[in-house]
Amino acid sequence: MKIAQQFRAFLEMHNYLVLPNIGRFEALTDEANPLNGEIEKRLVKFTPDIQVVPDNELTAFICQKMKIDDCIALSDLKSFCNSLKELFLQGFEAEIPGIGFLHLDSKNQLKFSGKSIYNTTETKSKKRPAALFSSTFWL
Repeated sequence: MKIAQQFRAFLEMHNYLVLPNIGRFEALTDEANPLNGEIEKRLVKFTPDIQVVPDNELTAFICQKMKIDDCIALSDLKSFCNSLKELFLQGFEAEIPGIGFLHLDSKNQLKFSGKSIYNTTETKSKKRPAALFSSTFWL
């Protein structure tokens, strides 16, 4: 969904992001590079809350950036959050683009991580040592 691309920009601008029926993300700290002053790392805290309602500032931000109506932005936001919940129910992890990943743990608690829980598997080919044949082998 295209609105998901706006989440990181909103989080950086307002230091929070509320996803309805999912929870609240908060930008905690920034680590600036002392040489150039640019922000290198931003820690994000997630608080799950299934009772949280859509944020008017977020929908206004999405409307402004994407040049769409309020009702469309709100509908897309709710649809995105419902898609996340469906992924959780199926046992999958869901990505919030530019922010991180959400998944249900073994106790059905919503957990946030900056990295995916899925490990990429690399196929490693085992190198076999060169076969050495003695001179008696051919005789």
